[in-house]
Order: sequence, then C-alpha cells, then structure tokens
Amino acid sequence: MNNVSKIVPFLLINLFGFFAVGICYALGIVLGAATLTDPALNVHSIQTWFFTGTMVTWLVCALFSLSYFFLEGKIKLVFLWAPVYVPFAYGLSILFVP
Repeated sequence: MNNVSKIVPFLLINLFGFFAVGICYALGIVLGAATLTDPALNVHSIQTWFFTGTMVTWLVCALFSLSYFFLEGKIKLVFLWAPVYVPFAYGLSILFVP
C-alpha cells in the first residue's frame, strides 16, 4: 500500500513537468524573451533547439525521478521534483541567452 500512495504524486509531478516545456515557452513570450514575429525564431529552430532539447531534458529527469521509489529521506524529493525544475531552468536559459 505504501508504494501505491507514492505512484500518484510521481505521476502528477511528471505530468506537470511534461507541461513545463509549453509553460516555459509561454512564459518566455510573456516576458519578452521570445517574440512570435522574430524571423530568427522560425518554427524549425524552435522545434530543434527549444522543444526537442527541453523534452529530452524532461525525459532524462523523469527517469531520474524513478529513484523516488528507492531512496529514503529528503533527497528523494529532490529527485521527484527534478522533472519540473530542471526543464524550467533549461528552457528559460535557452530563451534568455542571446
């Protein structure tokens, strides 16, 4: 029963981390880091550099978050939340670096 109560937060946090990619891009547009009219940010470059890189980062962090089931103590929460904060940091760094 203990592992069943761990599955729900694991799935919800990884789902939120999956949507972090789109949220990060929307945040970049709102903050002015990316503009929809900039010719340098065409669809191909966005798909190649931002979405693909951020999704791969999320996937690796989702695999790391599996350690949540095997670790003890507070460190397991760091690994559990990695699919949320690492793609956000990576995505925002890609958008805000000139």
